[in-house]
Amino acid sequence: MAQYSKITEYTGTEIISRTQAKEYLRVDFTTDDDYITELIKIARVQVLKDTNQVVVETNITEYLSQWPSSDVITLQFPGEITNPALKYWDVDNTERTLTHNTDYRVVSNMGLTMLELVKTFPLYDRIDAINFRYDVEPDNEDTIRPLKIAMYMLIQHYYDNRSAVSFLKAEEMPLGYKSIIANYKNYLL
Repeated sequence: MAQYSKITEYTGTEIISRTQAKEYLRVDFTTDDDYITELIKIARVQVLKDTNQVVVETNITEYLSQWPSSDVITLQFPGEITNPALKYWDVDNTERTLTHNTDYRVVSNMGLTMLELVKTFPLYDRIDAINFRYDVEPDNEDTIRPLKIAMYMLIQHYYDNRSAVSFLKAEEMPLGYKSIIANYKNYLL
């Protein structure tokens, strides 16, 4: 069963403002403001890719090629789910929508967010026969705090190492970042 996801948009406010990033970088001029704003976005995306944990409200669509035999779909991005929409392509290649709390339920168990299917239907044979669109928010502030520190470390690393070529020394990603990420990685998928 193929499963992949697409991040549609980030709808939440960045957890690190440009002012906070500039204070962390000890930058007091405006020349790099746009660059620092982009580094904040890049750090957020990198933390998401490294951990499968959202730090701001995010709109996500996950795709599957078939219904799971267990009737449970574990979502790639755990958290508080809102606005769920489960659609599938039927055998006539027509898009159909399932009803939340009638055809499926969203449940959380041991830090995982899952769809429990009540009803399944015959599918058209395609890699994206099923798609589940949802908004997800971080579970709690305690998870976000260390990931925010990891984002600061990434911003600092990228700001200090802008060029692919260095005549001084090559610097590896900070160990602190790797340590934080290892503790928050969602390895179950």
